Amino acid sequence: MSETRFEYISEDLQVELRAIASKVCRLGCGILAADETPLAMQDRFKHLNIENTPENRRKYRQLLFSCPKEKLSSLSATILQHETLYQTSDDGVPIIQLVKDLGIVPGITLDKGWVPINEKGEVFTQGLDGLDDRCKEYKKLGAEFAKWRMVVSIGEDTPTLEAIKEGAKATAMYAKIAQRNGLVPIVEPDISRAGNHSAQRNLQVTEVVLAEVYKALADYHIYLEGTLLKPNMVTSGTKCEKQADPETAGKLTMMALARHVPPAVPGIFFLSGGLSESQSTDYLRAVNKDDSYPRPWQTSFCFGRALQDSCRSAWLGQQENVIAAQEAFMERVKANGQAALGQ
Repeated sequence: MSETRFEYISEDLQVELRAIASKVCRLGCGILAADETPLAMQDRFKHLNIENTPENRRKYRQLLFSCPKEKLSSLSATILQHETLYQTSDDGVPIIQLVKDLGIVPGITLDKGWVPINEKGEVFTQGLDGLDDRCKEYKKLGAEFAKWRMVVSIGEDTPTLEAIKEGAKATAMYAKIAQRNGLVPIVEPDISRAGNHSAQRNLQVTEVVLAEVYKALADYHIYLEGTLLKPNMVTSGTKCEKQADPETAGKLTMMALARHVPPAVPGIFFLSGGLSESQSTDYLRAVNKDDSYPRPWQTSFCFGRALQDSCRSAWLGQQENVIAAQEAFMERVKANGQAALGQ
């Protein structure tokens, strides 16, 4: 069949996916990334002397989703971890139901981590095997969107175009499988901040990556109105001597997005990329205040650590600290909701 003859997903699926994306793209709202794997939670907990057990992870996520609804009005969605979908609160209520009762759209991570693909240290995202069945399972459990992370690192001779193209192709295949199962795919090309590269170098890589990703999505005929983007903000590498200030990062970020993200995409939700809580908020605010380019999509946050670090530090795994931890969490949610409006 000719490449110019193809079919998009059904009209009913298009309507469903647009409706889900619209719920996530509420003005001044963002996404909580609460999808850390058990292994990642080990890293989050160890310096706080919190034992990394399924029960402690359950209690922690219960803490997040037991906050008053009005205090989490700046959260439109959350990405959950596999085990969380099967856990319940102390009262026996499924945690995913707690999420829905807050008016928050639940989603799920679908990738299975990464494997090295060359001697340069580049990696390829795993998880396409069995993906269709997992999408069906998560949809049945109540998930409405999904996430797939494509990891890109910047070095002297990386990223290679080969690695970018392979990552983009896998991302497009994931998006196709997710959409046909009624899940809005979040596309996450995550360009690491690790390294001594400048913000201008980050801009170059970001432009190439976004161009390849959206070319792959076009090749696979992905319904863009039923997708979301979770990119990095364009910043300096962590070891760069001259760090780009938030205003510069905001301008370069908007430049990359305006050049390569189609206006059909309804929302862009930035990852924090290891920025501190305050830095993440400052950079997000700068992006939303920049008026150098048209803004056809919503630009907001999809933060994990940048919403939770102070919360975990206040909690320390102790029941008597739950209220203090929730207050720290709600404060970060409010601050980033304001930053999403450029305030």
